[in-house]
Order: sequence, then structure tokens, then C-alpha cells
Amino acid sequence: MPAPTGETIMRRYDRGSPRPYGPKRPEVTMPVEAESTYHDLLYADDSRDPVAEVLTMMRIIRARHPRVGSLIEVGCGAGERLRALGQHLPLVEGVASDDETAVVARLATPGTTIHQAGLTGLDLGRRYDVVACLHDGLAELPLVGYREVLRTLAGLLDPGGLLLLAPFWMPDVAVRRTAGDGLSRGDDGRTVVRVSRGVPRDGAHRVERHILLAEGDGVRHTADVRTLRAFGRREHLNALAAAGCAADFLPTGLAGRPLLVGVRRPAGRPGTEPSPVPTF
Repeated sequence: MPAPTGETIMRRYDRGSPRPYGPKRPEVTMPVEAESTYHDLLYADDSRDPVAEVLTMMRIIRARHPRVGSLIEVGCGAGERLRALGQHLPLVEGVASDDETAVVARLATPGTTIHQAGLTGLDLGRRYDVVACLHDGLAELPLVGYREVLRTLAGLLDPGGLLLLAPFWMPDVAVRRTAGDGLSRGDDGRTVVRVSRGVPRDGAHRVERHILLAEGDGVRHTADVRTLRAFGRREHLNALAAAGCAADFLPTGLAGRPLLVGVRRPAGRPGTEPSPVPTF
């Protein structure tokens, strides 16, 4: 039987919604072509201001690392934050998980190095003052995989370097059901309509997203379903400690959302609590 596609899901909705206790819809992913071609519109979010996020990040970073000179964003997406970060730091780089997203980020950030690489065992041949992974960059990893990737990311830091993590969601702030929608229009006439719905399931968050893509040659539908993991504050802090980082948890550190700030300890030294970081 062929793998389910976005069109298959659309036909199911035409016949009516499934019963609450019926069979689970299969997990699907959005075609790579749609992700790369429409990335800027798919992830447009008027509730987020990348420039304001970067100003907050820089205040938090400089409170701990006044001589910061380099930063790499893992899971940089279309590079919207990298453009703003480049105004504050002499060296800014990004990591994209696939070739298509890397192309989008390179086009949006001329002159910025964008690496295309997986996260497991990531080694870029140098170290940085700051490694940032924000929003849902690590959200699909189970706890074992999350801990492994944090060790890898900490390995990209010089001693005293900072690891910034913004969890996608946490159990103490999750709601039973969430739904969202959005409409984005590009300067070239492309239009994207997004409808999503998230439901807690088995200790994770199942997010289903449907997209209508409209441009000159017609309207297409595509969809994806993602399972995003939920870890509590203690699990995050323990994972950072296992990666060799002392850490603080800032409940409203980044645009009102939780932010974890890890500090890479020198090799062989036991952990000590970092000095307090202002919450902005």
C-alpha cells in the first residue's frame, strides 16, 4: 500500500471527521518541495518578532559572556534570526537539517555560512561562544536522543560558552487542545493558508497541520503530522548537567516563553551554579 499523502488526508476530511475513538490517522510529513519552496510563508508568524527575540537573546548572552564573538544557530530555518544576529556579532553561522532548507537560509543570509548536517555527532571543526537551538528544533527527539544531542551541542562550545534552548512546550504550560490558523501572502502573489491542531498524547504533543498553497498555476493541499516531545524543567536541567553544563531556567526568558541557558564547564570540573541571569 502506498504511503499516505496530503491528498489522502484531504479526502478523509471531505467524508467527515473520524470518530474520537476510531483508528489513528497515519503519521505523514510535508513534501520537501513544499517545505523549501514555501518556507518563508509556511513559518510566517505575526506573533513572533525575530528582531525583538534577538535583542532579548543578546542581553541574556552579554550578561554571562561580555566578550561574546561567535554564535551558531542549530535548526536555523530560513535564517530570520541569523540576519538580526549578524548585526550584533562578528561571526554568525547556522545549521540546517536538509539541503532544501539550507538553500533557503543561504539565499536569505548572503555571506553567512549555513551548514547542512544532522545533529547526531555534529562536528564543524571549530568551537563557538554560543550555540542556540530555539523553538521546535529538538522537539521530535525522545529523551535519550535529546540528551545525546545536547552532549554534541555542548561539544561545540568553548569552556564558559553558552547553550541556549527554548523548548517548544512543557507539560506545566500545555493545554488539552490547541488549534491555530494563519494566512501569509508573498510579494510575488503566492498565498499560504495554515490550519493546525495539537493534542497531548502519550506524554507528547501530536500536531496536525494542513496547508493550502495558492499561486499562478492553481491551489494545492499538503499536510503533515508531527509528534513533539514534552520534557519538564527537571528533565531539561538534568540533560544539560549530563552534557557538562551548569544551567538556569528562565520561565519567560524569550518572548514570554521558557528559556534554558547552559554554561559549558571546563573539562574535569564539577558543576557549580551559574551566576543569576536577568529575565528580560
